[in-house]
Amino acid sequence: MYKPYDETESLRKDLLDEAYAGVFSGLGAMILDADEIRNADKDELKEIARRYGKG
Repeated sequence: MYKPYDETESLRKDLLDEAYAGVFSGLGAMILDADEIRNADKDELKEIARRYGKG
């Protein structure tokens, strides 16, 4: 069964993967994005996704 929680956590995982990739490729400032993503609620995650071009 589909649950909104699953969608939110899936989005969080995708955004964290992208932020970590940026950090490891030399964009160290993206570690701040990773912290923001870990602590974001559902609406904040959607805003971050828009910033990343995923919305």
